[in-house]
Amino acid sequence: MLKRITLEDKVRPGRPKAARTVTNIEQIKQRHLHQKHNPGQRSTAVNLEISLASVHRAMKKDLHIKPFHKFKTSKMTNDHVKSRVKSAKTLLNKYGRKEDTKNFSWHLVINSDYSAKIGLQVPNNTKNNVVYGETRESIPRELLEAPTANFFKGFMMWGAISWRGLIPKNGPIFIDEFLDGYEWRHGEKKTMTAQRYIDLLKQNIISSIEERYMDYDYIYQDDYDSIHRGKITLDFIEENMPSRIMPEDQASKLAYKT
Repeated sequence: MLKRITLEDKVRPGRPKAARTVTNIEQIKQRHLHQKHNPGQRSTAVNLEISLASVHRAMKKDLHIKPFHKFKTSKMTNDHVKSRVKSAKTLLNKYGRKEDTKNFSWHLVINSDYSAKIGLQVPNNTKNNVVYGETRESIPRELLEAPTANFFKGFMMWGAISWRGLIPKNGPIFIDEFLDGYEWRHGEKKTMTAQRYIDLLKQNIISSIEERYMDYDYIYQDDYDSIHRGKITLDFIEENMPSRIMPEDQASKLAYKT
């Protein structure tokens, strides 16, 4: 260092980088970093006319980025957002914004919902589901087969949350078990109707609520499903429950606004 009077590195022998150049790395960054629609590394390699391995090394060693799986969420439009915020404002005005307000009633609200269908089958990961052999023909057929069910097996649950705790106390209501109590024709799809929802209220839901609210003072809220908004359902709830959040005050789900 003293002899050369510089800290700059000497020019090294060998062929300069042709793939992982500053320009290519910048283009890879623009195509992949925080992009909603990822073009894929193979597409980038073709576009830049470099190898797939070079793209992979540039992302890993030069840009220090790696892929992350997206998670599923409900698809919402601007109209959905506006509807939910409007609903939240209506309910906050009706039931109070703070505990010390005169009309505060959120401690009486019971927010109920059905779960999505919960699968009982382990998903088939095609990347890991492989069999090694010298040739495909040399592998026994039973090892190559990966049997899958034609229909998605799963179950649904009903439950609610309240100021006083979960409802029911000892675990959710399994909707499939409830529907098994009806007579069904062979091959008929087991579905929930307005009348069956009323039966569910009679047999399970109301008694579960009254275990928490023995004073019969609560405000029932179910989701915006059509079977909950039918006339026979609304009439039954009006006659058998002290109060409810009306369908016209709701969006598809309650929105929280801070």
